[in-house]
Amino acid sequence: MNNKVIIIRFHYPVDDKRFEWRFGFFKTIVWPRILAQTNQDFDVAIRCNPAHEILFKSLPGKKNIITFQTANDTARYKVNGHKRYFHDFVPWESVSGLPMYDIQIGLDSDDLVSPLYVDMIQEACKGNESVHVFFQPELFRLKTLKIESMAEYSRRRGSAFRALYQPDKSDYKFIDSVSHMILGTLAKKSVGYQRGHCFAVAHDLNESTGK
Repeated sequence: MNNKVIIIRFHYPVDDKRFEWRFGFFKTIVWPRILAQTNQDFDVAIRCNPAHEILFKSLPGKKNIITFQTANDTARYKVNGHKRYFHDFVPWESVSGLPMYDIQIGLDSDDLVSPLYVDMIQEACKGNESVHVFFQPELFRLKTLKIESMAEYSRRRGSAFRALYQPDKSDYKFIDSVSHMILGTLAKKSVGYQRGHCFAVAHDLNESTGK
């Protein structure tokens, strides 16, 4: 087993009509960028519906593909003020089929990263203290093919392009146990990288960035 893993949330219900398009986009656009990483010393773990496991395990080019589930894995929506947001955070105790890794790298199934992404995370995750890594993303509008700036992120407002390093497993945390916005509270320190390394894709089926 490698000491780091890219964790991707992809747990759609079997009858969810959004899955087919999302999987097609992931396989043809996102997956090649994972295979293009200059550092390939990582596993890939996909949180998915058991009915979709064979699709993910059949993805080409990577031997170490793990599928896993969580207890009571029901995605739901919550409202904060005037904003409605997707909520699927679970504690480590609810995760089944995923080993403990030193480095967990969270990646949404429609987001794009540069070839140096994993290498940069590896460089930041050293020593005996836990580390939260975050990147300043840019927005890529699929309809217009334009790149736009996004709000500034920090330790107190971590971005969705994130990683969590935990050399001490005594109080192990699942990277998706809390929102990426407060992930920095789970680590001793944070390391941030500037724009140019990752892109949130805006398209019709993206619930956070919109079209």
